[in-house]
Amino acid sequence: MPLLQIARREIVRLKKLPQRTRSTLALWLGAAVVGLVAVLLAKAAEWAFLGFSALHARWLWWPFVSLPLGGMAIRWLMDRIGKGAEGSGIPQTMAAIEVAGKPEIAGKVLSLRIGAVKFVGIVMGLGSGFVLGREGPTVQIGASLMYACRKLMALPNEQVQRQLILAGGAAGIAAAFNTPLAGIVFAFEELARSVETETSGRLIGAVILAGVVALALQGDYTYFGRIHVPDFNYAILLPLIPVAVTAGLVGGLFSWLCVHQARWMPRPLAELRRQRPYLFIAACGLVIAACGLLVPVFGSGADETSHVIGGEGLMVWYYLPLKLLSLLATFITGLPGGVFAPALSLGAGVGSWFAPLFGADVQIKIVAIGMVAALAAVTRAPVTSAIIMIEMTDGHAMVISTLASAMIASNVARVFRVNLYHDLAARVLLQYGHGSTPHAPAATAKGTHTDDSNH
Repeated sequence: MPLLQIARREIVRLKKLPQRTRSTLALWLGAAVVGLVAVLLAKAAEWAFLGFSALHARWLWWPFVSLPLGGMAIRWLMDRIGKGAEGSGIPQTMAAIEVAGKPEIAGKVLSLRIGAVKFVGIVMGLGSGFVLGREGPTVQIGASLMYACRKLMALPNEQVQRQLILAGGAAGIAAAFNTPLAGIVFAFEELARSVETETSGRLIGAVILAGVVALALQGDYTYFGRIHVPDFNYAILLPLIPVAVTAGLVGGLFSWLCVHQARWMPRPLAELRRQRPYLFIAACGLVIAACGLLVPVFGSGADETSHVIGGEGLMVWYYLPLKLLSLLATFITGLPGGVFAPALSLGAGVGSWFAPLFGADVQIKIVAIGMVAALAAVTRAPVTSAIIMIEMTDGHAMVISTLASAMIASNVARVFRVNLYHDLAARVLLQYGHGSTPHAPAATAKGTHTDDSNH
């Protein structure tokens, strides 16, 4: 009997199983696939950026070619088959959770087609030199894979579909960073503020399975390597507050610039993006290439940050502003790309500002505090940010200072009155004709659609 006929017969048999059994199988199958795809994306993105770095090392002018051409190629792919794949991926996932029972809306941001384009777009973006991370996109890819399982297992129930999306997004974060606990916390803290008891159990199971798959394929791997810090020293309390406050201001400013583009972008530039998007992307690519002549701003920033926390020297003072400019230039193009890893590199830049003012024994701690503070400020998910850093740190020497800096920075970022992911998720819902706002105060939703909503 042909394999295709056997597969069809087995699928028919699966669809006759009780719904609870089918939903459990969908979560297990989806989680395993998410873990596998996350590892494939990590490896493909790494190879693509290594290729870019090799060409850049040989020809200094290479970014002036690869960034404009690569950006236009990604935009062409998105225009043809990838509508819905733009941006980080986390706002789209949050919006899909809100409308899980309406496939005519959720399917516009979560599908196997969108996941595939997101995958290719991230690899092409890093291979071109754009400043982006793969963590947020992995959330959308994971949610898309899980959401597709609803058809395979015939699961029309809205609650089950919401569970699939939530578990897929959490599994994506867990597999991307190889930090399962962070994936679980991210789902509770950011993707869905209220989770049913049954959902929480299934969510944890899916994240663990995705983490096991990633661990089996990659080994005991962490995104920035293992951070070795000395035992707790009260000397860290002195720089903690200024570093956390500065990182909070930097992260909050970045989020405000992303959410309120129409308020600061010159009208001619906004018209260029609207009327000639390919030329606009090329111009943004040239800005990033010019910044790269002074400091290595390309990619996620993981390599530069790893060197700093590995004790190989601090970043130059102008790394932070140029990295921030390059990350913003990437974001406003609307190309696929996350901000998790770049935000961590911004924080390393903040830490590098303050570290020379203090003893050598606390410099790595100061950089680590800057990293977690900047991530908390950008994402407004302080607990997730702290957990990611704690899972990358050997021992418990920085648990208290990590949590404290994340909370301080997240609260400082509130002065800008934006919440990056929630505001953008609200715009995704408005874009597709759904007026509700995912887990955000009503005041946040008002007026946000007046700015550019495509990113």
